[in-house]
Order: sequence, then C-alpha cells, then structure tokens
Amino acid sequence: MRADENLEPLDHGMVILQKKDGFRFGEDAVMVAEFFTPAKSGKLLDIGTGTGIISLILSRNPKIDKITSVEIQEEMAGMAKRSVEKNDLTEKIEVLNIDIKNLNRGNTYDYIVSNPPYMKSSNGKVNPRSMKAISRHEITLNLKELITESRRLLKPGGSLTLIYRSERMVELLNNLSELGFYPKRIQNIFSENTKVSKLFMIEAVKGKNKGFEFLEPLYIK
Repeated sequence: MRADENLEPLDHGMVILQKKDGFRFGEDAVMVAEFFTPAKSGKLLDIGTGTGIISLILSRNPKIDKITSVEIQEEMAGMAKRSVEKNDLTEKIEVLNIDIKNLNRGNTYDYIVSNPPYMKSSNGKVNPRSMKAISRHEITLNLKELITESRRLLKPGGSLTLIYRSERMVELLNNLSELGFYPKRIQNIFSENTKVSKLFMIEAVKGKNKGFEFLEPLYIK
C-alpha cells in the first residue's frame, strides 16, 4: 500500500484500496452492482472499473463465473489489481489496463456492467489528465461508443447494465435501439426531498426483446 492510499473495509470481510485525497468510488457504483441481476451463470465484463468496486461486489455472486475488469487509467487499474490480490480473487477477477476499444474478445461475455462517465466533455472546463475528469466526463469513451463496444463484446442475448444521468435517458434509449438493444428493466433514483430523478439504472438485452419492467423508484439519502 502506498503512502497516499487507504485500505478500506467492505462487506463480507473484503477490502479495497482508495486514494486518501482524489478519486474514490461512490454510491453510484454500489447501486448499479446491487441492481444487476443475472438470470444464469456466465462471464461478466466491468467497463471502466476504476479501483474495482463493482467487480469486488459482484465477485460474491454465485452466478458469475469470471469477471474481466477493464480500466484505461494505469494508476487506477493498478489499484484495482492490488485490491483483487488482497482479497485473494485473482482466479475470479482479471484486471486489464487497456482501452475497451482494444479488447479483442467479440461475442464473449454474458453480462456487462458499468458506471460510465455521465458528462459530455463539452460541459464545463475539464482537465484531461485528471482521474476525476476521465471518470466523470466523456474524454476517452462516449455513450455511443460504450454501447457499440458492448454490442461487440456481448454474446447474443447478453445484457448491458448501466447507471446514468436521467437528463440523458432519451439519448441512451435511442442509442440502445439504434444498436440493437432492448430495454428490460429501468429504475429511477431519487434523493430525499427531491421531486426530479437525476439518475436511473437500466438493463438492456442484445438482440432480444424479453419484456420490459419499470421498477419502483429507489430513494436514497
């Protein structure tokens, strides 16, 4: 563990490396991991894993045989890999420090889960070298690219699960439809004392319409 890092506890005796100051995983990643519901056993891809929180949480799911965690930022990928090692999960979680566009594994995964950057790079001043900027703004991967790469990497009938900004729901749904995905479940997220949802979670299926459910909203503090 490096001088600028903490080793923080998670549920079930697990731990994760986090920066003392700087990018840290948030509630969004935890919520989308809990929203994810696999129907059968299979392989999972975590796009933009950051320090690995989604992969660590989902490693406990008995229906997930193997997890590939992809992170473009070298330092964050290194932290994720060390967290995997500290939890003795190297047989289940593979951490790759690459651009998702360079992952040569078409039609491989049953599931993709991601907490992607929500904000367009044109929204405000952005430092392209900042960990937080790359994690929050579409600097290295925009929404359409994310869905395009998910279509390439998922098996037919595989599912894509995301958490995203409600103000961009129509854009996301249009991209999903254009690229051959069918929404299966949507859940809006509300903060206490607010009447407008700022986030939502969605599961969409590649190439198959398996019905659709609008779930009861989730309220958070």
